[in-house]
Amino acid sequence: MNTSYQEFKPSAALQPYVDTYWLHHFETDSNEESPIQRCLPFGTLEMIFHLDDNLCHVLMNNNWQKLPQAFFVGLYRDSVQWKSVGTGRKFGIQLKPESLLQLFNVPVASLFNDFTDLENVFGKTINRLVEKMHGLQDIKAVIEAAEAFLLARLKNLNDERNYLFEATRLIRQSKGNLSIESLSDHLYISKRQLERSFKDNYGTTPKMYQRIIRFRNAYEYFHQTSTAPSWLDISYNFGYSDQAHFIRDFKEFTNDVPTVVFYDTGQFFRKYTSWGIHMSC
Repeated sequence: MNTSYQEFKPSAALQPYVDTYWLHHFETDSNEESPIQRCLPFGTLEMIFHLDDNLCHVLMNNNWQKLPQAFFVGLYRDSVQWKSVGTGRKFGIQLKPESLLQLFNVPVASLFNDFTDLENVFGKTINRLVEKMHGLQDIKAVIEAAEAFLLARLKNLNDERNYLFEATRLIRQSKGNLSIESLSDHLYISKRQLERSFKDNYGTTPKMYQRIIRFRNAYEYFHQTSTAPSWLDISYNFGYSDQAHFIRDFKEFTNDVPTVVFYDTGQFFRKYTSWGIHMSC
């Protein structure tokens, strides 16, 4: 059996809205199950498509459940376990949280820490995209279909100045090291107003999103190293008060200590390498 994971950059026009495209491929000669994989919370929304007939399973309430053919994932704060059964490919579109509001005017508060069939978010018209992608063997063709769908939404773009959009971007730009008080002062809004807007649109607080982004940046940093780094140095460099604070946050988002996650190459398939497919506008 073989498991592979690749990431692809979006076109320049979509980079303000799309974090990355990714492809996960599990290949086996039988109906063998893949090793259990674990997805971690990285502060993005996801549109995920099974490109083949074999559907993955997700662990929900201690039971393995088959996932839909295509589904939408809201912001998560928990790690999620899943597995493939037999050969299959999953393609994902990682969206920045504000992008769904900008491109589709759809809030995702009800999907915090949850997922649903794509049709429940985008309506029946999304099934045309699902059908178009299904069975495509060339990843470039898959990405082209995704790009055409998203680029068509730019004409409906909500590009008015919006403090929620700006707050979300500023938290990412600061790598989660901008306090909510400083953020509120910078945007000339009250902390309570900012918290209400996050809760109404994303389903969580700006503080939680800030913590997720800080965790993501620390995780991405050490995940690219070949030898285990100093957790004390990471704590200092990524704005944690001390090493205990870093490890406590890390365990909350992964259910494991950093050392275990660093050496576990079976569950954590995410590789931070972008592959060279350049999409034109």
